[in-house]
Amino acid sequence: RRRASSSCTSVIIHKAKVEAMTLDLALLRSVQHFAQAFKAKNVSLHVLVCNAAVFGLPWTLTKDGLETTFQVNHLGHFYLVQLLQDVLCRSAPARVVVVSSESHRFTDINDSSGKLDFSRLSPSKSDYWAMLAYNRSKLCNILFSNEPREKMCVFAIVLIRLMEMVCLHLM
Repeated sequence: RRRASSSCTSVIIHKAKVEAMTLDLALLRSVQHFAQAFKAKNVSLHVLVCNAAVFGLPWTLTKDGLETTFQVNHLGHFYLVQLLQDVLCRSAPARVVVVSSESHRFTDINDSSGKLDFSRLSPSKSDYWAMLAYNRSKLCNILFSNEPREKMCVFAIVLIRLMEMVCLHLM
């Protein structure tokens, strides 16, 4: 919250109107309340950046009963976009920026026979590995960013996939 307030202050210096709102992606009710509060402001939304992520967590479930990495990195964002889709459509042209990672390349969600296995997205404790959970959440972000534009308000919303960049500094 402090960082958000600090960021708002630095933007306000440039004469922009900015307000910080808080949201807990690990709690779907919080996502819903955030969307309702945003809609109540009756303002346009031209850019929504889905960038929050967690990495390397021990296995935990959210209050919604889902594995935390999956819910925070993907499902919370997906749900938020769905809840704000009408605002995005009214604000057209609008952009949804989905931040992902090249780590999506190192996983899949298929079982041994090649069929999609959605239980892998929110695995049990015995099937959990933090790196794999992160990779799968980022794969979901990629799949979401490839959503056919027709489903997103007849081209009014453009989904953009942005890859995190990894920089190595050799000393």
